[in-house]
Amino acid sequence: MFPSFAQEFHLDNTQLLLITGVCILAFAYANFLIVPCSNIFGRRPTYFVFTLISIAALIWQARATSYASLIVARVVNGAGAATNETMAIQVIADMLFLHERGLWTMAYFTSTSLGAYLGPVISGNITERFGWRSFFWLSVALNSFNFITILLCYPETRYRRDTQLTQETSPISVSTPIPDDEKITKPSTTTPLPPPHPPTPSPGTGFPSKTQFHLWQIPDPQWKRFLLRDCLTPVRVCIYPIIFWAGLAVSGSSNLVLFWNLTESSVLGAPPYNFSASAVGYSNFAFAVGVLVGLVTAGPWSDWVVLKATGRNNGVYEAEMRLFALLPCLVLVVVSTVVGAFAMERRWDWPVILVVGYALCGICGAAIGSISVAYAVDCYKPISGEIMTVVTVIKNTCGFGMSFWLPSLAARTRGYFTPAMVQLALTVGPLVLAGPMYFWGKRFRVWTRNSSVHSYEM
Repeated sequence: MFPSFAQEFHLDNTQLLLITGVCILAFAYANFLIVPCSNIFGRRPTYFVFTLISIAALIWQARATSYASLIVARVVNGAGAATNETMAIQVIADMLFLHERGLWTMAYFTSTSLGAYLGPVISGNITERFGWRSFFWLSVALNSFNFITILLCYPETRYRRDTQLTQETSPISVSTPIPDDEKITKPSTTTPLPPPHPPTPSPGTGFPSKTQFHLWQIPDPQWKRFLLRDCLTPVRVCIYPIIFWAGLAVSGSSNLVLFWNLTESSVLGAPPYNFSASAVGYSNFAFAVGVLVGLVTAGPWSDWVVLKATGRNNGVYEAEMRLFALLPCLVLVVVSTVVGAFAMERRWDWPVILVVGYALCGICGAAIGSISVAYAVDCYKPISGEIMTVVTVIKNTCGFGMSFWLPSLAARTRGYFTPAMVQLALTVGPLVLAGPMYFWGKRFRVWTRNSSVHSYEM
């Protein structure tokens, strides 16, 4: 779509990259509001409101008549779509056990990655045949369908345990001791017995209640205090070593994929490849194949590593055990980036770029994100949404910065090899730090064991 934007609005390369940059920046910082709203008012109402914002912004983009209008609409669209960055991890933490989170966190990263990878395929073909505005109208239709599926198929997963206990239990029956000389003159005082609790359903059984499908969930009476607390929590926990490391790890792998996305048009569209706009879009199928391979391998691999290491530790689970699963990803990242960068620099055959550079990057990109986030959530489960806010802010801020340093560095070095090596260093660095994190992560958790975040409502 970039060539069409450049032609209609007369844009340079930096202005084109900002169309993506401002959106991903709004994608990150809107979660400072989204996560508190989902914690206080519920996941379901928050999805409703922000999906409607996204639909309105997509209509705005489809009707934009100037670059300024398009940029503002992109910011609003990023804010509306930001629920996809954090709330899925909250739902996973709401519903799934520790040994299941690796697989489903990988499924989440796979689905978001497939959207990023297949989006250029769809947009390139639609733009070439019908114009770039048609792609945004298609997005309006898809988001409207998404709104309907949330309305009909997604029950509220937020479970406020303290409220539930208050509503369902009466004061506990306790006989009050009375001195012997008062037993005749004073009757025994007791509080009423609680009603018997219904049997707890076993995992994998039961159905959502009608209440969970209500459009509005009653917020906590102290929601104003919780709103301030939840808004400030990401700022507070971003200095926790485990959460900050997870943000760096996700940022490195995600922005490596972004590097390939931002350079594919200028590399594959130029000689000797001369790909058309639709052919450049089709090249993203390499990422899609890679991430699907990662889904069926990395998620189960991560959970298998956890179960195996726990068994060898006499059944005692340590969160750092999951970090073993990052070792194959480190190897794939180095091979993918080095071979892909040499292929672009020396104009090797395009299958080398697609199979080695793109596909291998697709395998490890989502895997690194899912393993890192699953580790952080294992350590601080009550603040899964806040963890994703920190991760998304780090990742998307670095991605926004790429809109500026990538074109200028590529122009100075007359190619993309040096920028690729810079991004490789930003990706490999956090993976190498997984080694010290394995040995010292428990100590970091001990440092924060008395933090109030462990007692936040789930």
